[in-house]
Amino acid sequence: MKQASGDRGPGSPLGPMGLAPRRSLVAHVEDVLRQALIEGRLEPGTRLVTRELADSLGMSITPVREALVRFVASGVLTAEPSQSFRVPTLDGAQYGEIAEVRKAVEGLAAANAALRISASEIEQMVELLARYLAAKSSDDPHLALTLNKEFRFVLYAAANMPTLLGVIEMLWLKAGPGFNYLYDGEKRTVTEHANYEDLLAALRSRDQDGARWAIEHAIDDGAKRVVEAIARRGGATSTV
Repeated sequence: MKQASGDRGPGSPLGPMGLAPRRSLVAHVEDVLRQALIEGRLEPGTRLVTRELADSLGMSITPVREALVRFVASGVLTAEPSQSFRVPTLDGAQYGEIAEVRKAVEGLAAANAALRISASEIEQMVELLARYLAAKSSDDPHLALTLNKEFRFVLYAAANMPTLLGVIEMLWLKAGPGFNYLYDGEKRTVTEHANYEDLLAALRSRDQDGARWAIEHAIDDGAKRVVEAIARRGGATSTV
């Protein structure tokens, strides 16, 4: 399978994997796929073949197929013939709807985190932001996507709302592949991430409204660029 056609063979898109730990093999496969989707390492339209994925993970087909079927049941992947699955494509309206829902739940998490986040967690976010901007500047989109996810989920975890965190993760599983489109076209400057600086300032001052506003604007800015990229690709043929 070739990357140009949206197919993925075994290996790199899922990141370093190694041998499965001594726990449920199905859970291990789910974790690998979950991180690849949330971090935007699987582009919209990516085809996943059960046998190839099993070979890349060094395990039998059965746990891989079960994990993939679970993602299908939750609407994160779609099933195809010949034991294959695919990362769905969404049109601009569908992506926009997900973004609106994300604003509601991630804004809620940010507002609660503003009251509960520790100084050490804020410093962790500062470090992650610096590394994220450096990755963007050096044109390393996969690393930038990974660091962006880590930055945001430090914030969301600080809200100490496990149910809400689960909802956010599910939305990122559906939106994550489209994050690849944030790097569509010309290289962008690091100054576009003033939303994150505003967020950090709000967290330091325990400003709930400011934290919510910064996250909502970050989602709006990103969604606008993704939807524009979808339109350039012809709408439904390339989406998240």
